[in-house]
Amino acid sequence: MEQNYISTSIPIELRQYQKTVETIEAVTENKVSSADFGVKIVTNSEGNVSEAHYYSDTGDLLKKIFYKGSSVSRIEYYRYKKIRSEEIYSAGKIHKKTIYNRAGEQVSIISYEYNKKNIISAIKKSVKNRQYAVIYGYDELGRANSRTLKLNEIILETQKFRYDILDRIVEYSDSNQTIKVYKINTDNELISYTITDKIGNNIEITNKFFCSEYLGTDIDLNGHKTTVEDRIYLDNVMLKKPYPSEDDMDLAMSAILNQNNVTPIKKEHDNDVLEELIQQKLKQHALPITVRKMQLINQTG
Repeated sequence: MEQNYISTSIPIELRQYQKTVETIEAVTENKVSSADFGVKIVTNSEGNVSEAHYYSDTGDLLKKIFYKGSSVSRIEYYRYKKIRSEEIYSAGKIHKKTIYNRAGEQVSIISYEYNKKNIISAIKKSVKNRQYAVIYGYDELGRANSRTLKLNEIILETQKFRYDILDRIVEYSDSNQTIKVYKINTDNELISYTITDKIGNNIEITNKFFCSEYLGTDIDLNGHKTTVEDRIYLDNVMLKKPYPSEDDMDLAMSAILNQNNVTPIKKEHDNDVLEELIQQKLKQHALPITVRKMQLINQTG
């Protein structure tokens, strides 16, 4: 059977003009079969490609991609033959994602909003009767320089970021603390930075190196100094770049709504619950972790 190298049908009346190759040398002794790749193409009544179904090596359905013309309109993900998530696209960008449990029941809905520059401006996640949201702001270079976290329209926190010319975050601030970076090495490890919290605690951190080898960290808390050996001070999670995505939203929210540290509250009105939750979180995170650690050291010393 003559192999066709053109990805469309040739009308019968034109086939006599088609160039052919009578003999084709095998590139390898083991010929590749299309059966090795589990993809099934589905066409509609007009003969256009409408879907592509992807299967694992064991024949399990992994996902279905639906097309509208040349663009993706929807993607369904499967596990154990049941749908686990569905993504809706428009103009090549995701606008909605629905998560399902093993029983096929809807668990959460994530929606994406875009600004005039077609960049994600907000991500909202609805779980049961709560809606979590992250609102992003951008600088003139299109970098995310603010992140506002909301729960049921109540603002939990607004985080602001400032970049240097090398696109690294050198300043972070929220309602609890401000972090300023003064020096970073070539491995993007923090050399010198300060943390100031909302009640006036000031901590200066200087990491010492010799021939690229970490020696220790000098810490000055409100004029009281000590030296430790702990590489944790070479990094700071609050200085990670905000990247508008579902993962970024979950990471940012988890830092504020860590239910393991919240005392259970029982009240009649949801708004009272939210307000109490916010107050608890503000008290627990009034000081950066590094400041709280040093205070404990001073108290026990």
